[in-house]
Amino acid sequence: MKKIIYMFKEMLYLIRKYKLYFLAPLLIMLVLLAFLAFYLGPSVVISFIYAGI
Repeated sequence: MKKIIYMFKEMLYLIRKYKLYFLAPLLIMLVLLAFLAFYLGPSVVISFIYAGI
């Protein structure tokens, strides 16, 4: 869990440093998708991709 928090803090730091605010929603969704894939298993992510959501 510490690594996830560290990655999230680094991501926010880079967004602020380089003023890439338009990328924030995309990066946050990618982090959440990675969280789902890691903790719930890849079958959950595959079902969302197959459904087209």
